[in-house]
Amino acid sequence: MLEDSAANYYSALDVDRNCSEALIYGANDEFLLDLPLEALRMMGPFGGGMSIESICGAITGALAVIGILYNRDDPTDRDRMKKIAERFLREFRSRYGCLDCACLKDKYRDEWKKCEPVVRMSARLLEEIIKAEESRRPFGKE
Repeated sequence: MLEDSAANYYSALDVDRNCSEALIYGANDEFLLDLPLEALRMMGPFGGGMSIESICGAITGALAVIGILYNRDDPTDRDRMKKIAERFLREFRSRYGCLDCACLKDKYRDEWKKCEPVVRMSARLLEEIIKAEESRRPFGKE
């Protein structure tokens, strides 16, 4: 389950991963993406709302996963990817009230778990959307 995998990466005691990294590491495991270490590390600067509490890292991490799964050279596939990303953003905002790190921290950050609740919320929604999309047409398939 993506939610648990991402949360485990976020709360790992031996490594301090941010929200964005937790999403990409969790998705790499759950969807067997076999991403190179450089691709995983690439998400580092997106944590903490890109370090300025702008768009939440758990959201940018989820968008990166959508790009990996659905971004193809074919314009139809690219349109599909954009629609999936838009759906994710709309539904996240509708459910949780905002997209910005500062707002989400105010609403959902826990003193002990830090932003793990937000990581879980993002991963849960991402997995719901991926499952719905996969029931229509699997990624990478015509």
